[in-house]
Amino acid sequence: MAPKSGRLYAKAVFTGFKRGIRNPHETIAIVKVEGSSGQEDPRWYIAKKSVYLYKSKNKTSVPNSKEKSQLRCIWGKVTRPPGNAGSVRAKFPRNMPPQAMGCRPRIMLYPSRI
Repeated sequence: MAPKSGRLYAKAVFTGFKRGIRNPHETIAIVKVEGSSGQEDPRWYIAKKSVYLYKSKNKTSVPNSKEKSQLRCIWGKVTRPPGNAGSVRAKFPRNMPPQAMGCRPRIMLYPSRI
């Protein structure tokens, strides 16, 4: 019998951008991680990679593959917890689209800091 393969990411919900009283900062996203609450749980996710996957209209070539794909991704990095509610800040080099609010980015469980 083959061993079970587990998923290598934690599910999360993109809740909004970091913002001041007037200005939003679109490069920094607030992400609520499923199953984490309080102050200690989100600290485990610091320095982990975060990815937002979405489908596009056109197919483009994929590196190291002959096939084309509609899937695109935006990679980011978890930087710190912004409060006490179990969410984390993720910094993305490209802005997250506003249509992605409420969508499910993934927080990869690597690189490990243990």
